[in-house]
Amino acid sequence: MTAEVTEWTLRAHREDALRLHRRALEGLRVVLSVSDQQVDLGDALRLAIEADREAAPLPERRWRQNAREPVRLKLMQMAHKLDRLIETLPNGDSGRARQPGPAPDYDAAAFRSDLDLIAEALRTAGLPHLADAGPLADARVRAATFGFHLAALDLRQHSRLHEAAVADLLARADVEADYAGLGEAERLALLTRELNNPRPFIRLGGEVSEDTDRVLAPLRVAKAALEAEPESIGNYIISMTDAVSDVLEVLLLAKEVGLWRMQDGRVESPLDVAPLLETIADLEAGPALLTALFENEVYAKHLEARDGMQEVMLGYSDSNKDGGYWQANWSLHKAQGAIAETCRRHGVELRYFHGRGGTVGRGGGRAGQAIRAMPPVAQTGRIRFTEQGEVISFRYALPGIARRHLEQIVHAQLGALADAEHARLDVEAGTAAAPSDDAHALMERLADRSMDAYRALIDADDFWPWYASATPIAHIAGLSIASRPISRKGVGELDFDGLRAIPWVFSWTQPRFTAPGWYGVGSALAEAITGDDLALLRQLQDEWPFFQAITGNALREMARARLVVGRRYSRLAEASGASRAPFEAVETEFSRAEAALLRVVRRDELLDPARAIAATIRYRNPATDVLNLVQLDLMRRWRAGAEGDDALRRALLLSVNAIAAAMQSTG
Repeated sequence: MTAEVTEWTLRAHREDALRLHRRALEGLRVVLSVSDQQVDLGDALRLAIEADREAAPLPERRWRQNAREPVRLKLMQMAHKLDRLIETLPNGDSGRARQPGPAPDYDAAAFRSDLDLIAEALRTAGLPHLADAGPLADARVRAATFGFHLAALDLRQHSRLHEAAVADLLARADVEADYAGLGEAERLALLTRELNNPRPFIRLGGEVSEDTDRVLAPLRVAKAALEAEPESIGNYIISMTDAVSDVLEVLLLAKEVGLWRMQDGRVESPLDVAPLLETIADLEAGPALLTALFENEVYAKHLEARDGMQEVMLGYSDSNKDGGYWQANWSLHKAQGAIAETCRRHGVELRYFHGRGGTVGRGGGRAGQAIRAMPPVAQTGRIRFTEQGEVISFRYALPGIARRHLEQIVHAQLGALADAEHARLDVEAGTAAAPSDDAHALMERLADRSMDAYRALIDADDFWPWYASATPIAHIAGLSIASRPISRKGVGELDFDGLRAIPWVFSWTQPRFTAPGWYGVGSALAEAITGDDLALLRQLQDEWPFFQAITGNALREMARARLVVGRRYSRLAEASGASRAPFEAVETEFSRAEAALLRVVRRDELLDPARAIAATIRYRNPATDVLNLVQLDLMRRWRAGAEGDDALRRALLLSVNAIAAAMQSTG
């Protein structure tokens, strides 16, 4: 996301918010025809109108027509100011001409104050029902919620690029020639010293490398946006955070553009910084990382400036790709509890940002169930989570469904808070990741066995040639999906390490394997269900929301799978010289997982109680099977030597889109 895209998005947000507020004012003007000849509205409203006669001039006929209706006069003055703000926005894609001249000194706080002034005048007049209910109350809630920014925009960048930008700045300022070569302790000492030093590295207009400017430019845009509307920017998220220096580097870059400074021993900054923990190793190291961060003298002052609130983003996609389904879910669950306890010990207010994808393999599933499944200590009442891809239209396209979904989330959060308060009466139970020591030990064993099975599949020498041939990953590379390229190394150098999580899950879904949502579960549970652990597993299934969530999601993903179709894709790969062993591993693991899960949950079928979902899958499969057969034929033709055929390529991409629509999943 470039600085230009960021700037355009902020402008689009602002214009939409202003136009929606403007429309609301017109509606209020129609219904609030209160006359001061009938009621006493007090002096404050009339004085405010007189004070604004020059800043918001109205046509003389408006003054004559509404001379005895001060509420309408005030609403028209507010509308005039919004019109001027809209007119003076920079040119956008609409093509509408903008009027020259300065914008009025009118911000969201002043807008809210004016609405409050009208409400107070109506209360003074003995009309509280007009002030505290109906259109005016709705307008005040919208003004408080959306301001003039509509939605706070998060910024996000990879820690590797921050490091390179800081290294460039330090070298150009003759402070440190080889920042990349320093150890973590040396980096922390250098960063701490420079953050305490008020001078910038590069004078205004000074040269930096093109890559460094690409990192700094969005921060400059954020600075301008925050000056115009303090709530327009949310957090700065640091991808792949694994060291304290990753966080301090962002503060140093923010200082360079004027978004952060140390003044008389106190930090001044409008920017919150959120580490993103993505891999299994980073999740395990998260508590230690945050402890070191909170104990850093500069960051402690930064936290104080941000009211002691720390947001931590959790990556569901890369942890699943790294460790497999069960290990990723267990590692995320443990990390949530341990990080929350770390924050509690340091007196830091915590808010989790769950980077959940649409599919189970990327943390998807039922949002309400996921909220209830969090450890008690992690239930702070503050929560954020991503909604991506087709999930947005599924959950929010229709007002009735959107309302129902939001009600489910709020209900789940309130219920989870109540349960957490009860659990906190027992300090040990409130901070534990599992209901008992035996349950924790069992989950550790299951997670390790699951990850061993998963890594044995993807680390095998014959896996990648099979995967590249048995899935349409090469064609998915030609689609515009997500906000980033599908591979960190470029399409021509696809491999497991470079492939991003969305296309990884997407390519498993196309041939109907859905393996990221269940692979490894069979190996994990196979031994446990034959020994004394079965009784404990069933107890956890009956009593523990987290366990219910991971078994339920795995069952649903397996029900969506269709290995009779996947077998045909494997044959296509085998015809190209790939080994059949990876498919046999997938088939064997599926059988193990199905048998084990059904025994633990005491069912006869994968979706026995979920009749609506089961009926949908049965209805959808025959039509989707045909789409898969068409895609297989197109892939055969492509590999037979028609790679330069543009019509065939378009048909292949259409088949990918068609199957994604049928499966209701892009990853």
